[in-house]
Amino acid sequence: MIYFDYNATTPIIPHARRAMIEAFDCLGNPSSVHAHGRKARKLLENAREQVANYFSVPARNITFTSGATEANNMILKGFEGRIFVSAIEHDSALNIRKDTTIIPVDSNGIVELETLKTLLSTVNLPALVCVIAVNNETGVVQPIDEILQICSDYNAHLHVDAAQAVGKIHLNWNRLSSFTISAHKFGGPKGIGALVINGSLQLNTLIEGGGQERSLRAGTENIIGAIGMGAALTAPQFNWETLLPLQQHLEENLLDICPDAVVFAKKTQRVSNTTAIAMPGVLSEVQLMHFDLNGISVSSGAACSSGKVKTSHVLKAMGISDELSKCALRISYGWNTTKEDINQCIAVWASLFDLQNQKNIKGRARYA
Repeated sequence: MIYFDYNATTPIIPHARRAMIEAFDCLGNPSSVHAHGRKARKLLENAREQVANYFSVPARNITFTSGATEANNMILKGFEGRIFVSAIEHDSALNIRKDTTIIPVDSNGIVELETLKTLLSTVNLPALVCVIAVNNETGVVQPIDEILQICSDYNAHLHVDAAQAVGKIHLNWNRLSSFTISAHKFGGPKGIGALVINGSLQLNTLIEGGGQERSLRAGTENIIGAIGMGAALTAPQFNWETLLPLQQHLEENLLDICPDAVVFAKKTQRVSNTTAIAMPGVLSEVQLMHFDLNGISVSSGAACSSGKVKTSHVLKAMGISDELSKCALRISYGWNTTKEDINQCIAVWASLFDLQNQKNIKGRARYA
């Protein structure tokens, strides 16, 4: 099997796996005051330091969560004031509050900066702007520095969903009001992430209980997961830009095979591991099944809808027709991807295109 769904989840890197295996011998609860508890607390705080050091922020700014979804919920439900969310956000940010104001995007999926300025100029209450740094479906990179400057000009907070950004792009992490990460997007385990709050951003508590995580997120911490995430960030980092030649090779060949195909946001800045493409006239689920039957795992977009294939709200916000959106495929790759894998993907795409052409020819002959 060939894996082309890195944006859904990445393989656990060996460094993180080894650290987690060692941590399974830790018995104590980090909230207990006895020796076993103190040992567990030391391991947890060491992981927090590792995460903090990677992002150049104080360790006290790190709140461990179950992932970026929970962390986004914590911010958006816990903030008292006006919320502005871009139209291409992950569902964990887009559909959280009914009073959310949507920031439109252009045809490439880039936040409309002038509209954002206009929206913020009308606000008297505290305001928070939520923007996904790297879109999980298209790989489009937002101009975070420009958005940050606009937020600063209008005294608004900027929250960044950085789940797909870690390691792939450079951000001034310590200048953001807050951001969220998810370990399984960069080689760590599933079920652990973090909310990072810089400065004086105040939140109401979402999960109440024993007062863990400075009373921001109650519940016994996932020590094994935190250790895995910290280890993933301290391991030698993969250079995602090395995937750029593979991305170019893939897209050039897919378009050569099917000239009518559309690579979404092809001419704007994208991360080097994501190709969102549509083969017109062939539904996403048909393409998924064809690739799966040929030993390749791809997706039609976000993997957060209980396995459902649905029309992308991201592509809709970009002005893409429903007809074309229903034919969209996301191919995402990473450190284990080889050129041979890419060539196999191209070959399967070509076989799908040939099958579709044969089907069309038979259809025309039937009605001739």
